[in-house]
Amino acid sequence: MLNPEDPFPIAAAGERRLDRRGFLRAAGAAAVAVVVGEWRAAEAPAAHAGRVVLPRADVPGIGEARAIVAADGTEVVAVRLDAETLLGFARRCPHLGCPVVWSAARGRFECPCHRAVFEARTGRVLTGPPRRGLTPVTLEVA
Repeated sequence: MLNPEDPFPIAAAGERRLDRRGFLRAAGAAAVAVVVGEWRAAEAPAAHAGRVVLPRADVPGIGEARAIVAADGTEVVAVRLDAETLLGFARRCPHLGCPVVWSAARGRFECPCHRAVFEARTGRVLTGPPRRGLTPVTLEVA
């Protein structure tokens, strides 16, 4: 009940609901948490997918690439740059996890989601939003 003689007529129980200031504080804290989480994820070292056994029949031709699934379920892209060079990288873009594709015409890996470009021999970022390159994978031809 409101008492007209009370200098502060609002009850404490009525103030416990979420007001504009409380909402903005919560929204700001959530935004800071998202930014810090993104920053921490970008700074985290890339997980190494390890060693992947590639059957001899699945070895791509020169200038070609082939997507394979490792025994642990990791998607890997194997590319043969020349007669002596067979490289493997985890197929997930380090930015948001989209599958990277091999562009034979340009001789590089590309992420179609945000137009990131990765160097073929090292997997390092050439352009785009990722802060780190593709995760290298050791290929073993069996």
